[in-house]
Amino acid sequence: MANKMIAMLLMCTLVVAALQLPAAATAATDADIVEVAEAKFDAKFRSCYRHCEKECIDNGSSQSFCEVKCDEDCGDKEVADKLHLDLN
Repeated sequence: MANKMIAMLLMCTLVVAALQLPAAATAATDADIVEVAEAKFDAKFRSCYRHCEKECIDNGSSQSFCEVKCDEDCGDKEVADKLHLDLN
């Protein structure tokens, strides 16, 4: 009887371990997808920020004002893009 209980416990442990392997592989894949998406949005934000800041400073505004303005404007655009919203 004890041998059957030990065998059952061992089988349950193996089944649970086998079920965890695909979940771990999927988590790594999901993390890679998120990392790529974040890199894409970071690149868009940087591009937006550089363009906005250059244009703002060329229009005669101060560096501090342009930093705040462009950070807010490009941040809003980034959130809208992530949520698939049109700000126009």
